[in-house]
Amino acid sequence: MVDKRKRKVDDECRRFQEEWSVKYFFIESADKALCVICHETVAVLKEYNLRRHYQSKHQGTYSRFEGNIREEKLAKLKQCINSQRSVFTKASKQNESIARASFKVAYILAKNGKPFTDGEIVKNCLLEVVDELCPEKSNVIKTTTLGANTVARRIGDMSTNLMEQIASHAKNFVHFSLAIDESTDRCGTSQLLIFIRGVDSNLNITQELASLNSMYNTTTGKDLMKEIQKTFEQYSLDWNRLKCLTIDGGINMCGVKKGLVGQIKQFCAEKDISEPMFLHCIIHQQALCAKYVDISCVLDPVTTMVNLIRSHGLNHRQFREMLKETETESVDMPYYTAVRWLSCGKVLSRVFELRKEIAEFLAGKGKHQALLSDKAWICKLAFAADITGHINSLNLKLQGEENLISDLFTHLKAFRHKLDLFLKQVQVMNLTHFKNCTEAMVEANTDFPLSFACGVIEELQHQFQERFADLHAKADELRLFQNPFEVDAAACPDSLQLEVIDLQANDSLRDKFKEGLVQFYQFLPKENYQNLRHFAAGLLSMFGTTYLCEKTFSRMKYVKNCYRTNMSDENLRALLMLGTSNLKPDFFTILSSKSQFHHSH
Repeated sequence: MVDKRKRKVDDECRRFQEEWSVKYFFIESADKALCVICHETVAVLKEYNLRRHYQSKHQGTYSRFEGNIREEKLAKLKQCINSQRSVFTKASKQNESIARASFKVAYILAKNGKPFTDGEIVKNCLLEVVDELCPEKSNVIKTTTLGANTVARRIGDMSTNLMEQIASHAKNFVHFSLAIDESTDRCGTSQLLIFIRGVDSNLNITQELASLNSMYNTTTGKDLMKEIQKTFEQYSLDWNRLKCLTIDGGINMCGVKKGLVGQIKQFCAEKDISEPMFLHCIIHQQALCAKYVDISCVLDPVTTMVNLIRSHGLNHRQFREMLKETETESVDMPYYTAVRWLSCGKVLSRVFELRKEIAEFLAGKGKHQALLSDKAWICKLAFAADITGHINSLNLKLQGEENLISDLFTHLKAFRHKLDLFLKQVQVMNLTHFKNCTEAMVEANTDFPLSFACGVIEELQHQFQERFADLHAKADELRLFQNPFEVDAAACPDSLQLEVIDLQANDSLRDKFKEGLVQFYQFLPKENYQNLRHFAAGLLSMFGTTYLCEKTFSRMKYVKNCYRTNMSDENLRALLMLGTSNLKPDFFTILSSKSQFHHSH
């Protein structure tokens, strides 16, 4: 029976023969035969096809070349082909380099939150520099496209590339957590930020802005849940690997019935998924602890005095001139702003420091403040400035992008112990850790406001104990994670007990522990400490605060300012992703996906 299948050229193993070059003036190019005379190609590498082409088109002209003359003629024709190829290759490489340079300039502009139109300014600056240093390159700079539309398009391409990189990392996450916050931009549009922090099997941490969702309607718990589900679908995230959700205290976030927390609990119950841990931002909670302590007898008069000075331009200028005369011109009076974490402590400290100057200035304005001559009230002001200074110190320790949940818990635990010490010392009139109080008591001829001071400290103790009860319930897990060498193995979870015992007996791993917590867990051998590594991955992935969200919202106010209110949601998202990302765009991948480097305008 005859096999009627079509023959394939590859099956016949046809190869270009070197002798064909001299005989028929052909060379091999991209698996085809290229005629060096007319530049036509022959797809099938068969001598008959090459011979027929040569005889029908070139034999009459080139048959007179024989021997060395024929070889020299072939060499010259090859050289012409190579010269033409080099011209096209050089032009292509130059176009690619110009496009890459355009992308890198756009990346710098996006990283610094600059307007798209600044691309032309950068180009003009480059032209001036090149004209002075290497004028022969000016034409290359002129062909570099840095118009506003081009820069916007480049930034969008780089943002898409970052999202692809995040999605690639997300496939390998063992555990991941989310930090979520919502705020409005200058146009009143609600912007929902979702940061992701994931840990893979090698305990490498990826922390990135996953999405910025613009919401033009209501922002209820159901609305927020829809946006989160979109993010999960976009990055193919597994709900079973969600370890923790860190949110602020808004009712649409933390509501256990209709809020986001309630929506996620309901979703997990319906899908038979274990619930993630829900954590209220530790910094926000700490700020609320200080806010709910009643120091209004001090703060209200201070706010009134500050407003008298700062709310009128003339008063402020005259006050600063008076400070120059007293050689304190480097010190100014800040406003008190309740929404700023460090504002209260800074204002109280500055008013105590400038109490005499303020009293003199206000008296000269006919706004005499009797409290500034009240020694008892000055002592209260001094104590309020000191205690808020300690709170501000804690707040600064809690801020930062790289803080682990165990580090934050350590700072909170230390501050609670400090409050215990403060109460004991204040009760016996030991003001060692209250320098403003010490100064005030030296000047005052009055009793220290003991009941006021003790009441403030006790209320702080109560607030910190109540607001961080959920976190303190995880104290044993955090202690095990933070130092597995100093825990009782019998008190650990059953799955970790044997590995903890092996770990505590290993002196070389104990030495490695001193190099850093993340590095230590990454160093643990997978085959011997699989459960302990998996336990550590969960805690490494957790956000303790929404600090990244707050920082990004500040950047959003700068990027989408009053002069850029027409910025599209896509451009805002791209700028924030590039501005906050620890990853860098892969320019090679971006350019290789382009059919052409430059678009027509």
